[in-house]
Amino acid sequence: MGATPLELVEEINTKGLPMFKGHDPGFPVGRTVAAKLFTSPGGVKFVAAILGQYESQQLLSFALLEVDPTPTAYSPSILDPLNDNLWLNFATDPREVDAKWVDDVLRDAPLRVERIELSHNAADPQGELIRITLAYVALVWNPFVTAIATEAGKDAYAAIRQWLRGVWNKLAERRNPLVVVQACQDGCEVSFLFRGKDVKQHYDAHDALPIAAAQAAKLIASMKCRRAVPTSLVYEFEQSRWSPSYAILSDGRLVSDRNLLIAIEQLPTGLSIGAQRPKKD
Repeated sequence: MGATPLELVEEINTKGLPMFKGHDPGFPVGRTVAAKLFTSPGGVKFVAAILGQYESQQLLSFALLEVDPTPTAYSPSILDPLNDNLWLNFATDPREVDAKWVDDVLRDAPLRVERIELSHNAADPQGELIRITLAYVALVWNPFVTAIATEAGKDAYAAIRQWLRGVWNKLAERRNPLVVVQACQDGCEVSFLFRGKDVKQHYDAHDALPIAAAQAAKLIASMKCRRAVPTSLVYEFEQSRWSPSYAILSDGRLVSDRNLLIAIEQLPTGLSIGAQRPKKD
């Protein structure tokens, strides 16, 4: 199960694939930058790839870019109704998260769902990665501040918010979950990481999500003004607030105020490259 060798090569050569410690998106290691498909004399197909690892001396900081990583931001006062063509992407590695649990979570999903099969290629996975992709407006919507043009439009936003709260309840049934809630904002993939099974903490993080999403949009705009174009921005919830853990720029550089990087000689042997494919029904 997982991506075929040809699919893997095409994905790497088209956009590259991130490498993480284990398959935790909170701990970037580098990227696979090029790959080629080979066939052995016996007919076995395999992929050879060039790996690019981040080095600490190349690490930028938000301070060095002269941007505030947690700028003052407010929820929008009004939003348009959600597009009727919106989908919800739900991605897991079936070797980590069983289909019965996924079916139960998605039974009351408020949007049409595309299920994605991840392929972490981990012989002994330490965690259970669950990735939920939504429209950015669904994250920035604040039920106490933001008005929607129609009552039906408001109900659609509220249904997504309520469904996500149900996901946090279901995490209590997992062993070691890590949920990544992500959306695209102005060409940047923004991810919010929900770690573990503490439902109360997840409720707090969930309630803080609209302001964090508004802050992320403002941070992306500020970085672009500095000609540092982010393609990926990852947030962690710590000490009762969301803050950016790191950003990856369009030129491949890493921006972070944290000590994220591991010395090359200490890298774990089981790195994840996060291949994926849509689930075949």
